[in-house]
Amino acid sequence: MKVSHALNKLLNIVYTYLKYNEYLGFQFKSASEIRLFQEKKLKSILKIAVNKVPYYKPYKSKIDFENFSLNELQKLPVVNKDLIRANPTNFIREDKDIKNLRWKSTSGSSGEPFKVPKNYFSDAIEVILGYRAWSFGKFDYKLRAPAIVIRSFSPKEGEPIYKRDIIRNFWYLSPYHINEVYLPIFLEVFNKSRSKVLKGYPSSVYILTLLLKKQGIKLPQIQTIITSSETMLPKYRRVIEAYWQCDVLDWYGQNERTITAQQCAYGSYHNNDDYGICELDEENNIIATSLNNDIMPLLRYQTNDKAIPLQHENIRCKCGRQMTIPFKGIEGRQDDILYKQGKQAIPTINFYNLMEKFQNIKQFYILQEEDLSITMDISENEPLTQLDLDNLKAGINQRLGDVPLTINVVKNIPRNKQTDKVKIIESKVKV
Repeated sequence: MKVSHALNKLLNIVYTYLKYNEYLGFQFKSASEIRLFQEKKLKSILKIAVNKVPYYKPYKSKIDFENFSLNELQKLPVVNKDLIRANPTNFIREDKDIKNLRWKSTSGSSGEPFKVPKNYFSDAIEVILGYRAWSFGKFDYKLRAPAIVIRSFSPKEGEPIYKRDIIRNFWYLSPYHINEVYLPIFLEVFNKSRSKVLKGYPSSVYILTLLLKKQGIKLPQIQTIITSSETMLPKYRRVIEAYWQCDVLDWYGQNERTITAQQCAYGSYHNNDDYGICELDEENNIIATSLNNDIMPLLRYQTNDKAIPLQHENIRCKCGRQMTIPFKGIEGRQDDILYKQGKQAIPTINFYNLMEKFQNIKQFYILQEEDLSITMDISENEPLTQLDLDNLKAGINQRLGDVPLTINVVKNIPRNKQTDKVKIIESKVKV
């Protein structure tokens, strides 16, 4: 098994180099070329699904493969994590030996393990799309261009706070150590790496920006910033863009590897149409179809992510790319939604707009319990006055009504040790 794993890793590296230019060029295809590509990929996946996947076999007679279009996808039901978790083998190809599959795991908000098998070159495709994302700004980058990465790294006590991935030329810095004590190490790694790309969680890039700003330090070498895996708050973006004066491009995806969307220099979220198909339901939940996973086809998969819808459909982006633009932005996970009395859901963008008014608040975390009570932790840029706190309470009550509310001023908002991320809003309300 170790030999086959090592071989797969090697072949994924080879695949990355062989296919990168092809994927890089896809972003400039015409809308009709992109649609034909998607139809071909979807048709192949659906043929496998209705012939070899138990759950989808009953739909074989419903799909018109002779006059195929993307609309055939609508003949399938929406599926979710709970349905798949209840009987995973019902969603896996019958001609695959489960014991020999490679898996991608995600715990999800419930904490229950959820695994999705990966196709053979899945890791290579993730790497390729990651590199391609850098080119959505004003600059082009080659494979193995150096990058500073402030995410996905949690060193143990006594270990160095940075490491280098030689294969990808990534220079990792710990998001847990962004402070004055370790700043010299951060600056040394920036200088040594000669990176022009900075990747990180929105919160880690934001905190680093505040630290550099406080110390009066400028790092003009950075040309492109890529953020992902957390909500990019308007406040974060404003501070980051003002300091770095470069492209700040947000990326959306999930561990299930169904769809990914990438911001361009004009702020549009372009769906990676060669990777997956994105739909929004009536409540703006993201419904995703993978065009790569032919082992466990995830077709019309409920991601539990909510999007901010476009004001106008079929918009053309100034960047010239014809890749579809499925939404304006990401609102958050379904468990990120807060509720007022009567369990009426309130869009979290309302709270992001509220927090924009409080410039002395560095970060915040809101927890809503099942009884609708709210506990809010806030960290400060500058000491908050009682008037600030009263206005904050009034703003929350205006949005949620007269729910029990506790506000705590804390030194910092901790990262989740399992995910490295900073959770902004968390709701335990069951609806």
